Amino acid sequence: MLNLQRNFSSVSTDFRVNPRIEFHYPVVIIGVDANAHIIDFSLGGFYIQTDSPLRMVKNQKVKLIIKLPEERAGVTVKVEVVHLDENGFGCRLCDPQPDVNRVLSNYFNMFSGMLPIE
Repeated sequence: MLNLQRNFSSVSTDFRVNPRIEFHYPVVIIGVDANAHIIDFSLGGFYIQTDSPLRMVKNQKVKLIIKLPEERAGVTVKVEVVHLDENGFGCRLCDPQPDVNRVLSNYFNMFSGMLPIE
């Protein structure tokens, strides 16, 4: 079972280029049999929490399917793993298509007005 409470690591510097919002939403990691949820969301990437440890490595590329509200089909994005820990992984979007950028931007702008930005 996933614990959707965000676990923060103490870091001296935040290297994120884009602001992020706390955003709890299910996601499918293609080729991985694990329950997964997006825990935070930025226009540059996501932190994804999983219910079991994954066999991933830094710089590995994976595909995600995100079924956002009001989208008829799931949005497929290619990401690169940039951080791994015992709860999941942080990832950066890899060359998203303009239509994917538009959808993600629309949802980020909609939810950032409702959720606290960190």
